[in-house]
Amino acid sequence: MSGFRVNQLNLPGHGGTGGPAIDARIQEIIRRPEFQGSRWGMKVSSLHSGEDLYSMNTDQLFIAGSSFKIFPAGTAFSTLGGGYRFRTRVYRTGPVARGVLKGDLVLVAGGDLLLGGRVQRDGTLSLPDPDHTYNARPLAGDPLGTIRGLARQVRARGIRRVEGGVLVDASLFREGLEDIFSDGVKAAVSPMMVNDNVVDVSVRPGARVGAPGLVRLSPDTGYVRIANEVTTIAADRAAHARRLTFTGDVANPDGTRQVRLVGDVVLGGKEQFIAYHVPGPTRFAEIAFTTALGDAGIGVDAAAGRGRPAAYDNPRNLLAEQVSLPLSEEVKVMLKVSSNVHTVHFPYLVGAIAGRDAHNAKRRGEELQSRLFQQAGLNPNPPGAADVRYTPDFFIGFLRHMARQRYFREFHQALPIMGRDGTLADVEVGSPAAGHVHAKTGTAGTTSPDTGEPLVAKALAGYIDLPGGSRTAFAAFMEQRPTSADLLDAAGQALGEIATAVYEEASLS
Repeated sequence: MSGFRVNQLNLPGHGGTGGPAIDARIQEIIRRPEFQGSRWGMKVSSLHSGEDLYSMNTDQLFIAGSSFKIFPAGTAFSTLGGGYRFRTRVYRTGPVARGVLKGDLVLVAGGDLLLGGRVQRDGTLSLPDPDHTYNARPLAGDPLGTIRGLARQVRARGIRRVEGGVLVDASLFREGLEDIFSDGVKAAVSPMMVNDNVVDVSVRPGARVGAPGLVRLSPDTGYVRIANEVTTIAADRAAHARRLTFTGDVANPDGTRQVRLVGDVVLGGKEQFIAYHVPGPTRFAEIAFTTALGDAGIGVDAAAGRGRPAAYDNPRNLLAEQVSLPLSEEVKVMLKVSSNVHTVHFPYLVGAIAGRDAHNAKRRGEELQSRLFQQAGLNPNPPGAADVRYTPDFFIGFLRHMARQRYFREFHQALPIMGRDGTLADVEVGSPAAGHVHAKTGTAGTTSPDTGEPLVAKALAGYIDLPGGSRTAFAAFMEQRPTSADLLDAAGQALGEIATAVYEEASLS
């Protein structure tokens, strides 16, 4: 998705307007030596009075990074509703006699993005940061957890063998590929998602220098075979270690994959992780469900049943159903841990389900987002949006509109909470504002179109809940040429400090 790699404008100075106490604290933060040459834009607005408490460069375009994800999330809330639940169903295409299904099993994708191990036993979500879709540790739950639940339901209907095969009906919308990461990784977009359509690969060093790395897959269903070309190197060579990389990915005739994993791991070093984004979610789910059925004691003739399923959608043929958590929970993977994999799916889901357009789902979803912008009194096609560049004014207009909607409480709770969870868990943990700032983070790296030099950006946009029950909307952005390896971390903390300053000073006024 091109929106995650954007261009940007020049870097003028900064100066803001607002109360003297807030202005002084913000100026102290943004004028620190590490931010020399930076450009800032921000706006803080009272939701109660409409008064602007602070403003700086509010009509200038800034790189929003992942903070723009409040827009597809808001569109999902406005069109589907916070209580909407996705349904994944299993049908049979033939009769059952003495425990034998004389036909196929059809797993029908309903757009649930939480099939896997993310939903925990108490109904809450596993939301680690960084998320496993960003080459981090696999989720703690069983990656085939919900798929196994469907398999158990099929067994409970008395089926012990399937003479046909397992098929996935992914006709809710047309599948495709989205380029979502700055390193060019493409994720398949599909109404069928198991384990975030990721095979988690962990690599440990071997027992000696020169030995191959120890590679483990989760889930290991046979969908992908990895040729291990990872080498264990000495600790004194760590600075020259090759990054773990997949290469030479090819499809087999049966839809499975073969890929090489190359790179280096340091002798005695920590376990490393890399996410293999499956190119074929439909086949991945077919194999995963076949595995789960086998583990449940149901034999499947996996060689049969490939192709389009026979007619199945008679209610009498329904064997199993998985009902998702409500949409208000589904969006948390996109908002709290900022999963790009989930983000690219939402325009498709909205377009297919709310827009009733399976063939042009993404375009229809984007049209519904433009309609939401218009309802908020904003430009439905804001300039810069194609490159994920927006003004602070635009963000505030959107946030104010969301705060007036019946689903606002759920939207508010789905955002990262400063000092508590998601991508804000480690920001301003001990400050008085911790727990009172609900906002979406954004991070981006690009090049300046004027000079061709590297440019980094940080953003934070959402709400500050003040003592006494009042609330402000705020949006803050920073852009700068990279000067140190920890600049983005420093900028993220600085944005948290700015939110804290607003919390403390606005509560005194």
